[in-house]
Amino acid sequence: MKKIITLIIIILTTLSFATISDISKVRELKDLQTVTIRGIVTVEPGPFDVNIIFLQDKTGGINLYFRGGQFENVERGDLVEAKGYLWTHRNNKELVLEKDNSSHYYKIISKNNPLPEPIKIKTVDINNENYEGMFLKVKGKIVEIDKFDMRKIYIDDGSGKGMVFIRENTGINPSFFKVGINMEAVGVLGQYMSYYELWPRNMNDIHVDDVFPPEVKTYAIKDNYIYVEFNEQIFENSIILNKTVRVLKSNILEYELSMDNKILKLKLDSLNNASKLVLRSISDKNNNKMGMKIIKLNLEKDSYANRVLFDNNHGQTAGNADWVINGGYSDFADAAKNLGLKVEEIKEDFNEDILNMYKILIIPEPNKPFKDFEISAILKFVKNGGSLFIISDHGNSDRNGNGWDSPKIFNTFVENFGFKFAGDDLEEAPLAYVYNHEITKGIKKIGVWNGSSIKVLNDKVKVLIANSENKPYMVVTTYGKGKVVAIGDSSPFDDGTGDTGDLLHNGWQWGDDAQLAINTIKYLTK
Repeated sequence: MKKIITLIIIILTTLSFATISDISKVRELKDLQTVTIRGIVTVEPGPFDVNIIFLQDKTGGINLYFRGGQFENVERGDLVEAKGYLWTHRNNKELVLEKDNSSHYYKIISKNNPLPEPIKIKTVDINNENYEGMFLKVKGKIVEIDKFDMRKIYIDDGSGKGMVFIRENTGINPSFFKVGINMEAVGVLGQYMSYYELWPRNMNDIHVDDVFPPEVKTYAIKDNYIYVEFNEQIFENSIILNKTVRVLKSNILEYELSMDNKILKLKLDSLNNASKLVLRSISDKNNNKMGMKIIKLNLEKDSYANRVLFDNNHGQTAGNADWVINGGYSDFADAAKNLGLKVEEIKEDFNEDILNMYKILIIPEPNKPFKDFEISAILKFVKNGGSLFIISDHGNSDRNGNGWDSPKIFNTFVENFGFKFAGDDLEEAPLAYVYNHEITKGIKKIGVWNGSSIKVLNDKVKVLIANSENKPYMVVTTYGKGKVVAIGDSSPFDDGTGDTGDLLHNGWQWGDDAQLAINTIKYLTK
């Protein structure tokens, strides 16, 4: 009997190990086949999203996508076993793990394993499907940067050009790169539709020649301060007040560098419309010096009070979304510009110093959660007098399958303002109740096409619009010295434009939706 039991255990153990498939073999299988693989983590959760990692064994590499969940405690160098089904997403081969499928799993076998050495390839080999999912290294000259999307960087070593694509959440600022300089990059190879792309994980994966001087990215006036944001780190020793940095007709009292020496904050004794900011011989950390730049200041136009910042760093283009100022929210952005406001977007983490340069922060339907320090920066921004416009969507609107929809993401901090999103699904056009307020002046017809209602938690929160069951859909409140407006649907401000294939809804042209956006901006600028 003991021999039989032992034999059964041996057979089961053998079968268990036999189910582990080589990644290269798995990649040859058809979609929807269930497989189990093991490999070293070359991309940890975070750089591409909390529900995306890459595994590589001795035969190949593959993208793992955890639909409806996120990878916990998984780090680069872990040996991970995972079971799921194969799927080709926009031509990129993935192993999909479903959170609600009890047979799917991942487990960490061991930690702190050495990473596989990146395979050195030629730039033309970026276009070779045989390398998809693998950890690679390539070097070439930047020959082109897409003028419509600066995240698409083409390099060529003479063998033919290939694309290095800067994905969201990597913390890599594409404005660092210029045509004509050499780039060495490591990353994993992925595919998006007909394009093969090398995806670096963070700035440490990229090394470039630095032959260009720093450039002024943007600037703003707040009280007796001038904020200047550069496109790269500047060398502090090159800042000599009233010499290399001067303000004509004013005296600089002191300065402060922040955000890794990218933001220069100048305190002045006074400012007027005759003031000019003069920058000369400011250098970066590699001693590339800028020439002379003269910025004529306008106390009204350059004031933070006339500046609007749209978030484009938290999955605003995930799935069918396109809530960006050059896409589905372009009419919204244009309407703000027509009010005399300067409109910009941010593609990096929120930071207190960046938010100080703006009066209004607009966060359209995020699909990636905010980091703790970002939440702290947002709360402090509003508390100190900033205006926040929160645009959510209905429950289960998780567009990238990471287990986070916009109600859940916003609910990590909006209770500080006295409300939270219910995460339900409203659909009504026009909505039944529009209550008197500066924001709703002249507003009669507002629609909701799959949006969340809002639960009011304290008396400071005023309901602006509600559905026929009197469920709040849009609210306004104050927090510290600042204002907060929240709405439960992204569709009213969607103008129907965006990437080919996105299923968008032109709510901007319906009823009074556009006027509601304009009224909200006017209210938040006061």
